Amino acid sequence: MKLRRILLVGLLAGCSLSLQAEPLALKDGHPGSYRVKKGDTLWDISAHFLRSPWLWPRLWQANPQVANPHLIYPGDILTLIWVDGQPRLVREQEAVNTVRLSPRVRVEPAIPTISFASIASFTDSQHMVAPSTLDGMPYVLGDEDGRNMMVPGRQLYVRGTLKEGELYAVYRPADLVLDKYSGEPLGQKAALVGTLTAVAQLDNQTAIADISSLKRDMRQGDKVLPLSSQESIAVFYYPRPGPNLAHSHVVTMGREDSTAGKNSVIFINKGRRDGIRSGDLYSILEPGSDVYDKGGAPSNAPVYSDAASLYQRLVAEPERLPAKAIGRLMVFKVYDKLSAALVLDSEDMIRIGYPIGQVTDAGPGS
Repeated sequence: MKLRRILLVGLLAGCSLSLQAEPLALKDGHPGSYRVKKGDTLWDISAHFLRSPWLWPRLWQANPQVANPHLIYPGDILTLIWVDGQPRLVREQEAVNTVRLSPRVRVEPAIPTISFASIASFTDSQHMVAPSTLDGMPYVLGDEDGRNMMVPGRQLYVRGTLKEGELYAVYRPADLVLDKYSGEPLGQKAALVGTLTAVAQLDNQTAIADISSLKRDMRQGDKVLPLSSQESIAVFYYPRPGPNLAHSHVVTMGREDSTAGKNSVIFINKGRRDGIRSGDLYSILEPGSDVYDKGGAPSNAPVYSDAASLYQRLVAEPERLPAKAIGRLMVFKVYDKLSAALVLDSEDMIRIGYPIGQVTDAGPGS
């Protein structure tokens, strides 16, 4: 069951005037044509051709064959041509002598802007709330058989007030997300356990409910939230570079992993209060190593911090070597103090604490 109401509309953030003025530079070694594959995204296709894949709307601009780039399908062949000195992608026409006995029906969905399946997989199993949201919410009290873990087909009791006949989501509180610079609480992660249907309210403190679905073991103390509290997400996005950020970094992973790669969900420590919007793009940076440098003489050769002596650690501060761009992310959900983002591409694994910077023109490894 999809707990989040998916908006089947584009998030028409649009491209800014500055992006329209940005040159449409092709990538070195770009192909002359490309056959769309199942699992492709508009970002993936554009990245084959453009140094700045977020400029993909202009690659299809003024092209009646691809009037809506959201309607490109697996098997389509896209060919690069030049119109008035600007590159354009066109879909190859079918042979004129092809006889059609019936209208052509598309059995596969059009490719999305980004990997929406990765976003949907995350949002259907995880939730991020303000740190105080779960305080005072109803919670699972126990079942009629005295089990520690609830089972389908049995009624259970909830401490709190529920509306008879309503469907509720059950979440288990997880990590409290903190900003590593200020120590400020940014959000509370919660894992989806399952859903309940309220049966009856016994009194003003206790309700009876049926287990409607389970994604993991339901336990005493799990929090019960109305489904209406689940946020909506969009399917189509128009990625563009986001506003400048200071002291921004990866604060947690979308799942219980220590690293992330392409199509993973991660969280950054900036949100609505920092001017972040859905569709904003940023670079993911791998921090440079710390080095103690006394001048480079043979007897005072530079040494990495993990090999430095206790004396060096006490008398000097290490120098941080420059960070390296290893990937790009796109924000898809904005909270007040943090944002959820999808890793669009990455040449190495991403870890908590990695800095976030302005997106670079050519992407990682350039």
